[in-house]
Amino acid sequence: MYVKLILAALFVAALVCARHFAPERARDVLGARAQGGATLRLLTWNIGYAELEDDTRAHDADLPAVAQTILRTEPDAVALQELTGEVQLRALLAQLGGRYRGAIAQKGGSDRFEAVLVKDAVARFTPFPAGGRYALGASFRPRADTPEVLLVSAHADAFSAARRRTYTEAVVDWTRAHAQTAPVFIAGDFNFELRVGEETNLYTDNLKHDSESYSYLLRYLRDLGRAAGDTAINDRRIDYIFGAGDTLALRRAEVLRDAAVGRMDHWPLLVEVSY
Repeated sequence: MYVKLILAALFVAALVCARHFAPERARDVLGARAQGGATLRLLTWNIGYAELEDDTRAHDADLPAVAQTILRTEPDAVALQELTGEVQLRALLAQLGGRYRGAIAQKGGSDRFEAVLVKDAVARFTPFPAGGRYALGASFRPRADTPEVLLVSAHADAFSAARRRTYTEAVVDWTRAHAQTAPVFIAGDFNFELRVGEETNLYTDNLKHDSESYSYLLRYLRDLGRAAGDTAINDRRIDYIFGAGDTLALRRAEVLRDAAVGRMDHWPLLVEVSY
């Protein structure tokens, strides 16, 4: 009788330990502090349209809805892709009522631009070349008593995995060189096709290039939105927020599937971390 009771107690203890040390739980708290720490909320959104449209860049008519999503979720910083230019950025900032300041990247080999918006903070905006395009970095303190962070808004080529690989490596290398001791984040539309079922031509090296691009990012940063699901139509997860920092802990990751308007083919990804 005593032997059975002892065995039952050991079995219950084993279940409790297995739950406590589950791998998925360990991933959630990777790099977390026990208590406290600054929090940061980031949003990335490609606000362009699907390929069937005459102009697939962001549409002025959608800016009020974009602004409302930003004001509703109150991110500390926003990475945007596929704006038409400086005029459109200023129109969006006006819709945000002065709550955000922002900048836009230089024009590269594309007719669309990346931007970063920062809420209620002084920021240094730095556009930089990457694989024939430009990305945009923003260094800022979310609050006066918090450490500085670096956020990069990125948009990789939609039609060439080889160009995506060159671009991704350049963005990661620039970010690492400018990060110093600050927490760093790279956010945007990378257009990765990482599942064989998504590959339309298996005689190309697309899957190999995208897998290696993604692996290069994961060598230095964490994929913070991995568990949030698809970010674009046709069941695609192509929008990402990557982050790195000694004390970085994921608190929330969510795809806002009710935010798209018009013929947008992406949904915003919202991530909250402590650091």
